[in-house]
Amino acid sequence: MKILKFTICLLIFEIGFTQDFSDQWTGYFSYLDVRDISIGQGRVIAAAQNAIFEYNPLSQAKLKTDAVNGLEGSEISAIHYSEAFGLSIIGYENGLLQVVMDNNGQVFTVVDILNKQTIAPDDKRINHFLEYQDKVFISTEFGVAEYNLANLEFGDSFFIGQNGEQLNVTQTAVFNSILYASTFGGSIRYANVNDPNLVDFDVWQTIGSSNWRGIINFNDRLLSMRLDNSLFEINNNNLNFIRQFPGQVEQLNQDEEKLIVVTPNTVHTLNTQLNEIGLVNALFEEIELETNFNTARILNDNLFIGDAKLGLLQMNNINSTTFQRVSPDGPILNAVFSLTSFQDELWVVYGGYNQFFVPFRVENRGVSHFREEGWSNLTNEDLDNTALITDATVDVNNPNRVYLSSYRDGLLILENEEVVTRLDPTNSNLDNTVGPSGDPIIGNTRIGASVFNTQGDLYMTNSITENPLKRLTGENQISIADISETFVEPLGTSSGKIATDSQGNVYMATFRSGLFGYQPSTGNSGKIARDVEGVDLPEVFNPNPAITAMEFDPNNRMWIGTAEGVRVSFNPQAMFDEEAQLSVSPIIFLENGVAQELLFQQFITDIKADGAGNVWIGTVDSGVFQVNSTGQETLNQFNQDNSPLPSNSVISIEINGDTGEVFFGTSRGLVSFQSRITDGVDNLENVRVFPNPVKPDFNGLVTIDGLTDNANVKITDVTGNLVYEEFASGGSLQWDTRAFGKHKVASGVYMVIITGEDQVETKVSKIMIIR
Repeated sequence: MKILKFTICLLIFEIGFTQDFSDQWTGYFSYLDVRDISIGQGRVIAAAQNAIFEYNPLSQAKLKTDAVNGLEGSEISAIHYSEAFGLSIIGYENGLLQVVMDNNGQVFTVVDILNKQTIAPDDKRINHFLEYQDKVFISTEFGVAEYNLANLEFGDSFFIGQNGEQLNVTQTAVFNSILYASTFGGSIRYANVNDPNLVDFDVWQTIGSSNWRGIINFNDRLLSMRLDNSLFEINNNNLNFIRQFPGQVEQLNQDEEKLIVVTPNTVHTLNTQLNEIGLVNALFEEIELETNFNTARILNDNLFIGDAKLGLLQMNNINSTTFQRVSPDGPILNAVFSLTSFQDELWVVYGGYNQFFVPFRVENRGVSHFREEGWSNLTNEDLDNTALITDATVDVNNPNRVYLSSYRDGLLILENEEVVTRLDPTNSNLDNTVGPSGDPIIGNTRIGASVFNTQGDLYMTNSITENPLKRLTGENQISIADISETFVEPLGTSSGKIATDSQGNVYMATFRSGLFGYQPSTGNSGKIARDVEGVDLPEVFNPNPAITAMEFDPNNRMWIGTAEGVRVSFNPQAMFDEEAQLSVSPIIFLENGVAQELLFQQFITDIKADGAGNVWIGTVDSGVFQVNSTGQETLNQFNQDNSPLPSNSVISIEINGDTGEVFFGTSRGLVSFQSRITDGVDNLENVRVFPNPVKPDFNGLVTIDGLTDNANVKITDVTGNLVYEEFASGGSLQWDTRAFGKHKVASGVYMVIITGEDQVETKVSKIMIIR
């Protein structure tokens, strides 16, 4: 019996607590959309879109918790900190609950509401938490649920609508041992909080009518906010009007004997007599901000406001006209469209266009730039009001210069994060999109992406124009790269991404016409499409599938992503030679003796090759795959179930070839995985072997980096016995500390002997193994 009990407890623990991935993963989330705030232990605990953080006003310390630490990655709707139990409870739009422990940071996941089959997915949103004794009452869009904080277990759910129907509960309060619930569509409901039969809808009674935003027990007065922003006091079940607020009330809170009323532009503070003693108004001339306040709390007379775009704001009093932004460093948004990595810097843009290459996200979103000093977020105003930015290209000869492609406003050139110029049809040979009538649409210049080829010229796609491939030359002059010989109907389809090979040839992706190439050395053009001999693209309703990704691996093979799967061409340059046979085909592998196509009918979003020739492939709903250089072996598959990916929709992938860090931009945020696979370097001067020493509790792989391409690595014991040998693909390789993959080597010092491909340069390092 004791053994049985132990097994059950262990199973519950494994199911409930989430995994911390911080040893190999890093989160780069935005903290500028603060949804809710709680106060506890002298700290402000703020919930951003899909991550939380603690802020200590005295030490100014900030502690982040995100998907890498175990959060689910979905949209957060509410948070509450319990001082009595030392934990934060997080509620999500989808009904999920997560509990973050103060003492060890572990995250406990509660799926009772999320998995409830009788409740529609759109009706599971968590609206509010009320802590009462050893439980919290959870206000949801279907009713009220109980959760016991002492043993971390769900109690009952109360469906308090008419005849036990579901009812959207916005907030709860306990007053004189009565549990009150403000609702949308069901007036105010109440019942004795100690009634053992709260699950019976008949024990719930009604006050008034109409829709109610919130209810609160403030200084032994029961107050409720109606949908029309009118504040009432409830006395003997009668509603007594107090006052009306000038904007849509978002939240009703209390701290330090003050009532806090939040609207998108104002925070009103009332004393115990319900007289207004504080007002923060974003429309005041001294502030004059475009705000969208969601929440506000008070700690030590400081007012903390959560805004949908500005993050967490701290004001030193409830009437302040100045503020300090105290959210953790991060990008502007979580909804990534495209990533660009160069050296140790990363550019993030937010797009974009959809699967039909039609512009979306037309609101002005800015761009984000990450470097050693942290994040720089450039607003739309910083970017000359350029919208729909789809791509960033760094000038390899001048890394301070960056070219931003806009799917509406042309090509924006930055230097040191300042606008140099914007090229469009008014000052260059870029063209406006041509409409169905054949006339140009003024002010609509769609640049999908740009790329530098090996000759140092910048090429870009100029969608739905007579000449969709353009080239930027000196003095910001735009010229035409003529592909009209093969792209005979450029006005009939949109173009998007662009790529270049090791010979300087340029390739352009389109929505339904295939893939087009341009050879600068000859002026020839070619295409990959279903009507070309030797090309096997997926069959779709349109003449060709949308080409969504292109990547050249270290062997100059072209990997092609489509809306219906992946293809590989071993000789894409054959498109420029009439006598050569072009070949484009799927990757076929055997699984249990049955032939399978790699990523059959998967919508491919992006493809990137690492220094070892392995290929990372992003998908629209299945996460990301890492396959070997032939595609025959899947090395890794990451999704929400086995990794901290906040979404299975991986939109963009980038790799820092110097460090091996692989970035995944998703629809819900940016994370990275430390692959330790780096690009090859020019010499062996900076070879590293780590960890060193290898301690008894280490079960991972030893990494050897700083290698040249095809360097030979031998590991021997001190007497010269060979235990490992491999040739490096790229700049690194990893050793499992086994003798040729068999038994683990014994304790001792081992020699790492590295020889360059030219057999001239050598390097010797040592590594200590402690068993």
